[in-house]
Amino acid sequence: MKNDLYHRNTQQLFLRLTKLFFMISLMIISVDTYESYKHHFYTMVWLEITALLAQVTGFVLYYFRMITLRAFASILIIAVSILVVLALFIIGENPEFSLFALAILPVFIFFFLGTENGKKFTVFMVFMILLAVFNSHFRIIEPIIFPASLYVEILIGYTGISFLHYRFEEYRQNFQTELLTFSRSQKTLLKELNHRVKNNLQMIMGLLLMQSNRVKNEQCKKVLSSQVNRLKAIGLVHEQLSGNNRPTSVDIEAYLKSIITTLQLLTRHTIILEVEKGLTMDTATATYIGLFVNEAVSNAIEHAYLPNTEEKIKVSCLTEGLTCRLSIEDSGQGFNGTDTNNSLGFSLMEAISDYLDESFITIDPQNGTRITLEFSLKKNQEKLLDSGLL
Repeated sequence: MKNDLYHRNTQQLFLRLTKLFFMISLMIISVDTYESYKHHFYTMVWLEITALLAQVTGFVLYYFRMITLRAFASILIIAVSILVVLALFIIGENPEFSLFALAILPVFIFFFLGTENGKKFTVFMVFMILLAVFNSHFRIIEPIIFPASLYVEILIGYTGISFLHYRFEEYRQNFQTELLTFSRSQKTLLKELNHRVKNNLQMIMGLLLMQSNRVKNEQCKKVLSSQVNRLKAIGLVHEQLSGNNRPTSVDIEAYLKSIITTLQLLTRHTIILEVEKGLTMDTATATYIGLFVNEAVSNAIEHAYLPNTEEKIKVSCLTEGLTCRLSIEDSGQGFNGTDTNNSLGFSLMEAISDYLDESFITIDPQNGTRITLEFSLKKNQEKLLDSGLL
């Protein structure tokens, strides 16, 4: 999948190494071209200029998106490889450069071209070095740069190095393929797990609603209804995760909108939501946030205003640096601190504050009520499992 983190990282690595190889080879060949010209090795000058033009042409074609990055990398490696091999036949200012280049070329050949194309290109390179061995032995092209025995050593060394890099690249690609397959399977399993948790929570909510319809005591109905809303807040997290390409990250704006939509059905008051765009959190923190909003808004719906009125309740979730500020406010009849002593909702909000990193709750009772939860954005996904809140 093109949007996978694996593909993005691999593409970035390939791009950076290609640019690095392009700049280094361009610089080295340019310097060697000047040296060859200064010492009147004009054949090498023309070969090196041809290699430079091929590289620059490949860069221009890639820059204007006329060829792919992989095609550009192939042009680079082919141009440099052919230049290095031909340098074994034609005397130049620095023939030792060919020995150095032949030692490191297999790394780039197998990385840029892959194992299959790398094998084919290596066969071509070995064939060219083999021709250099015959040329040195039979003296077809004069002058001879290295003795035939050294060419044989070059051939053996290059073949051995190429084989080692081929095996290494084959192992690396197989490992990456297995890692990618495992990552995708884990992502699929995690989505399925979230889907099953969501379904199980819906089933529990259905049972609670059935029980609520059977009881006649209004206080019992109220307790059961509040439990359903809490389960709904938790279930919405898993609903988002089961349909998300990133099954460990929750879009807070979409998540809180779902909770507010559910709560809006229970009241005439208008619930206004303000959330920072693009804000995402891990599953544990998002669950805490949802439960906190559910409790605070439910309290505002029940206690802030007189019956049969239509007022506003504002929910905001904004960040400042590494701190997130969650605020629920109304302009109702104020807040009596003694009301929290026997309130399960406030006890739950305090427990949430205890489990979030570097968090605290403030309650401002003037001109209505504003409940603010501030906490660090540092992730700590293990706290949800250890908290006992769920």
